[in-house]
Amino acid sequence: MAKFYDTLLGEYIKNPWQKKIGLDSLALNYFNYKMITYDEITGKWKINFRDVPLSQASVYSGEDVYMTHKIYEKQKQEKINENKVLQEIEIPLLEVLKDMEITWVKIQRDKLKEIGIMLENETQRLEKEIYHLAGEDFNISSPKQVGEILFSKLWLQATKKTKTGFSVDSDVLQSLAHKFPIAQNIIDFRHYKKLLSTYVEWLIKELDENDIIHTNYNQTVTTTGRLSSTNPNLQNIPIWEWIAGEIRTAFIPYKEEDFILAFDYSQVEVRILALMSGDENLISAFQNGIDIHYNTAKFIFGKENISVYERKIAKTVNFWVIYGISPFWLSEMLGISRSDAKNYIDKFYENYPKVSNFFDAIIKSCEENGYVETIFWRKRYINGINDKNRIIKQSAEREAINMPIQGTSADVIKIAMIQIHNFLKEGNYKTKLIMQVHDELVFDLVSEEKEKIIPEIQKIMENILPNKNIKLLVEWNIWKNWKEAK
Repeated sequence: MAKFYDTLLGEYIKNPWQKKIGLDSLALNYFNYKMITYDEITGKWKINFRDVPLSQASVYSGEDVYMTHKIYEKQKQEKINENKVLQEIEIPLLEVLKDMEITWVKIQRDKLKEIGIMLENETQRLEKEIYHLAGEDFNISSPKQVGEILFSKLWLQATKKTKTGFSVDSDVLQSLAHKFPIAQNIIDFRHYKKLLSTYVEWLIKELDENDIIHTNYNQTVTTTGRLSSTNPNLQNIPIWEWIAGEIRTAFIPYKEEDFILAFDYSQVEVRILALMSGDENLISAFQNGIDIHYNTAKFIFGKENISVYERKIAKTVNFWVIYGISPFWLSEMLGISRSDAKNYIDKFYENYPKVSNFFDAIIKSCEENGYVETIFWRKRYINGINDKNRIIKQSAEREAINMPIQGTSADVIKIAMIQIHNFLKEGNYKTKLIMQVHDELVFDLVSEEKEKIIPEIQKIMENILPNKNIKLLVEWNIWKNWKEAK
């Protein structure tokens, strides 16, 4: 058992789909007890907590302690505190995340400012192009005005409506972007505006006097078990996309002589699918070092010579089958016909037959038990799996199919973080784990530790799933900034 406990994590393990698992909500739900809120004690943040009279602050704080203990006792009765995921993954991960948040991520301030200017220039260029294609000026940030331009003036086909007019959300614009440049330009405009405000301006604002930021990692947000990050959200920083990808060049080692080291799991979800389904064609491809996207493309297109575009289609199919994608959405995503999309999905299942059997078995088990499970025992109850409404049931089935793979992938990266943290701590290494982004771990690598650190981290990450017939694979690189180390 761990040397400490966290009731919030306990509640999350019990109910990962629940959004309101804070102390106030649990007190009300479990004990019908309304707690004093932070807004009440501070007059809706009008005063700092340190200025709250001691008599009120002590009652507020004591109530928190009391209610936390009551919830702990309840979780002990329910044996939640003995849950293996909680004890072996989530609670040990607390120490890792604590060190990551306390440590730092070093940012090159001048580089960020330079990128900000580039983004400003690009949004201005896109703005002029959009006005030219529309034939008039309008507020591109206004969904109502964008809808009027696209669907009332330019007569593009509307696919969704809202109470206030035409929907111009990202799905709608993506479906139009293949044929109409104005839609793609609006997507790009929104994207660069968001990058400027959410990342460049926000990062600069959050930098301390040493040009360091501290992100917050959240363990209790996603239903699959994946970590998320806030203030800033590092999970959404783009990788290679032109100006957007340049943001990563501002992430640098703390000392000039050191490096950024990035380890990234390669095709981890498809490998997990191969392991869990036991499909011989998938397993054989990985065992023999065959490019899995080429392998799928060969099946889909029925030939040996595969183009870059055809491999890209196969890569999309490989990834999105895990999410139970429909022919409609695959056709929208790739800009291809519905019949071609259906044919690609059918070919995938024909050539990886045990994947289809695996998905069917997951759905049947979920219908009987109400939940699905990862390799590492993480459970998720799926609402609607036996619903009589076909749309609700199909959505629940997609969740059921996806969760064991996504959840296992999330567990793998968390276990890797714990083992690497222990390795660095036990060896008194100065190298620090500074970021976790999807399937990637990023380190501030002390130069003289390079030869010892890299092979050991690779060994740890590739052996999280012991005694399996295929290994996980990681790719790594080192450079003077995060982008070049990717």
